[in-house]
Amino acid sequence: MANYFDTTHIDGKKLTPEEIGNAIRHKKFGIDVREAMAQGLEYCMRQAQKVDVLETEVKNLDERVTKLEALPSEVADIKQDIVDINIEITKLKTAVFGDGATAVSLDNGKSDTENRKAKEISIDYGNDKS
Repeated sequence: MANYFDTTHIDGKKLTPEEIGNAIRHKKFGIDVREAMAQGLEYCMRQAQKVDVLETEVKNLDERVTKLEALPSEVADIKQDIVDINIEITKLKTAVFGDGATAVSLDNGKSDTENRKAKEISIDYGNDKS
């Protein structure tokens, strides 16, 4: 049998979770028991709200991690694009400056067109043709 020996009143005091349990078990007057129960419920609601916030943050974090996990494939695609661009640049350099270069006419209808031609340009790479 429970012992309802506590005749003190709560009088608006904010109880700790342990005090709430003791008040519900031992307060003599219903008004104090109801107050302890109300504070207990309010405490539970605050904790539930914190859990909701944490759950949302964890979900957001999970989404961010998923996006970060996709980055390696995107980086690989970008690296391949860089390789492809460098190949095209090498082809362009060969066409413009290498063995495939030819004179380009810049004739705008004026005389002396021979002096207005772009001539072949040769760049000495030594043994390295990169």
